[in-house]
Amino acid sequence: MALTVNQIGDNPQQPGIFAETYIPDQLIAGNLKLVTQPITLASGTLARGSVLGKVTEGAVTVGAGTNTGNGTVGSVARGVNAKLGAYTLTATSATTFTVTDPEGESLPEATVGTAYVNPEITFTITAGATAFAAGDSFTLTVGAGSGEYVLSVATATDGSQRPAAILVDYADASAGAVAAGAYVMGEFNGNYLTFDASWTLAALIAAMPPGIFVKTAVSAADPT
Repeated sequence: MALTVNQIGDNPQQPGIFAETYIPDQLIAGNLKLVTQPITLASGTLARGSVLGKVTEGAVTVGAGTNTGNGTVGSVARGVNAKLGAYTLTATSATTFTVTDPEGESLPEATVGTAYVNPEITFTITAGATAFAAGDSFTLTVGAGSGEYVLSVATATDGSQRPAAILVDYADASAGAVAAGAYVMGEFNGNYLTFDASWTLAALIAAMPPGIFVKTAVSAADPT
């Protein structure tokens, strides 16, 4: 392909005149200091003002203690309130296990053969040929996530269900992760935000992290 070469002399300036009009987009809704940080956007083609969540939780790994019973744990999944670290399941009988979260808090007991469904974690303990004995145990460890950002979805279970930032400018991560900028502090116009349909604006406002304030009495229309 042939390239057109433009020659520029020592004094390239020429007389000229032009006019520009600055029209703010109404995303910023107050004078609170804006704080931004560089992020990695994992996926999606997102507009300026998109509400982002951070992927803080990864896969769940299952470990077994030195057990008498040879049953297993399966159908393991994070819940929307999952915590990083190890959930401990300890048998109190052949059919009942206590459940403790990574912070040492007790959750409802689990019954062998019955699906355990909790906002933090779900699983099913299945009996084997040899019955469980008191003291048998399993650990379900929620690993760390990628730390990348995606459009926040209220029903996600990887940490991105918690709003964490607002996208500074249009970014296209449809072909893979890209570098972008995000607001982590400021006052923003709720009528201009872009967010997933799993959220209502009221619920989103309540879920915003400290430092991000959303106003709803500001029009999203361009000023005239």
